[in-house]
Amino acid sequence: MSAAKFDTSRRTALAAVADVLIPKGDGMPSASEAGVATRWLDEVLRLRPDFGPPLAAVLDRMKGVAPAAAVARLRVDDPASFGVLAEVVAGGYFLNPEVRSAIGYPGQQSVPIHHEEPPDYEQDGLIASVIARGRVYRPTP
Repeated sequence: MSAAKFDTSRRTALAAVADVLIPKGDGMPSASEAGVATRWLDEVLRLRPDFGPPLAAVLDRMKGVAPAAAVARLRVDDPASFGVLAEVVAGGYFLNPEVRSAIGYPGQQSVPIHHEEPPDYEQDGLIASVIARGRVYRPTP
């Protein structure tokens, strides 16, 4: 399901329950203030279109129920659907560059491996016997 299938009603419902999961506090924006139900929902669904149908179903089931009660009930009655909701909300929240900046997380970065020093997994000597043994393999036909 594409982001286009998330009409105003579903986006409004998502904003309300997202703020239950990530409320405003300690200088951080709430999930809705961070755009979880707008721009970042579109981005999450672009990256994970498989979340669209279960998220839509969850939001449709929550209609007419207070957001906090809906989240609490979902957490207990349907942990898998709660997981989808939580993943979309958290994913959208941390896609927002202002949120990442506020927590000091620049996002994933490539870190070159320096070969001057042995890798950290070799420094404690735990794999020394494996290295000393040499390569062990069976040729394939």
